[in-house]
Amino acid sequence: MPIPPSFRRFGMFVLQVDGDSMTLADGSGITHGCFVLVDGKDLITDQGHTFAFRLPDGTMVVKRLRLFQGRPAMYSDNAAYPPVQLDPSIRNCGRVYAVSRDGQHWEMTRYRGWGGNA
Repeated sequence: MPIPPSFRRFGMFVLQVDGDSMTLADGSGITHGCFVLVDGKDLITDQGHTFAFRLPDGTMVVKRLRLFQGRPAMYSDNAAYPPVQLDPSIRNCGRVYAVSRDGQHWEMTRYRGWGGNA
């Protein structure tokens, strides 16, 4: 997959998104079929950023990190999916920093501050 030089990072990897959990109500966001670039070295868990997490069964998911009932949790941008609290069996694999709908044209992901109740 061609990654423009300005988007390359040491330790990065690519995932293709399957599902609509990160699709916003207006149809934008990280939608089904998008590709994301993950910086495997950026593990600083700052609320509002999107990360790739490895679940206990080995599945990789892309979720936003926020607090839920005072504990770190994975949030979907699609409100139809409830938050999932992190536990030691879920591994942060890095921050998602770019997205592409076609694997050719890339744009940086956006930070989303918390606007609701946690």
